[in-house]
Amino acid sequence: MTNFVPGQLTDILQKSKRRRHIAGALAALFLSVLVTTPAAAQVVPEYEGFSPLDSRHSPGMAARFMDLGGRAQSGWFQPIRIDVEDGGEVSIYHARPVQAQAFTSPAQLGVIVGHTYRLRLRNLPELPGVELFPTIEVIGRLHPPNGQEHEHPIPVHIDRKDIDLAINGNLVTRVVYLEQPQFAAPFELDASTRNRDIEAAANALQEADRFGRPVLVLRLGGRLPSAQGEPLSFYGSGGTIARSVPSSAAKASDDAQAAARFSRRPNLATSNRNIVARTARQEAAQ
Repeated sequence: MTNFVPGQLTDILQKSKRRRHIAGALAALFLSVLVTTPAAAQVVPEYEGFSPLDSRHSPGMAARFMDLGGRAQSGWFQPIRIDVEDGGEVSIYHARPVQAQAFTSPAQLGVIVGHTYRLRLRNLPELPGVELFPTIEVIGRLHPPNGQEHEHPIPVHIDRKDIDLAINGNLVTRVVYLEQPQFAAPFELDASTRNRDIEAAANALQEADRFGRPVLVLRLGGRLPSAQGEPLSFYGSGGTIARSVPSSAAKASDDAQAAARFSRRPNLATSNRNIVARTARQEAAQ
């Protein structure tokens, strides 16, 4: 048995802590929050319950638990908004056989709780030829007022830092959760205060559950589809998607379509003059 004097034990613990911090930075494990503050971490109680789910589990396990627990609703399409920093093309694979539907970032669509979807990111500015295939795991839904479902999508933000880390061989995991009201910030947050980094060894799902209710998990790495083909499970669990358009965007689209229809109508004043002229000619002939 080796005996340590207090000073040696303190040095060892400090070195171990630094190594864990460095490992967390290299693995690039992130926790994204909808609304919280750095100060909130000082007042939120420690997690005391048992968490059977871990953010490091295979994609789809948490969603499967939600399905088995009866939380998945096949008739409810939860709107999500995928926003890639600097823009790009976002494709989402769905249904069986595998199909992909492409959108321009930011893209808003409806997905089903209890399903995992595979995305494809490409045509990224300043990154020609780069393609990434992240997954989104939908494990919860929001409960907005009736008629406002499309005004409150779950935000899925992918910034350039995430993309660079994935290109360099790291796995980025973001857990998005809805905050508890007693821990909500009393001011509007920006990207720097909305996201918190945690150590790679920590369970991001458990941490998110401590602050609120997890609703979505994003995993972004460097894995690409094999040239020999991939099993259907690579492209997700086969959940369908639905159209989701905020009412403001829908109104703008309707206004544009109405204006286009009006511009194609004949000029009423000209039509009236034509009718009068034809009537006059007919009277003269009689």
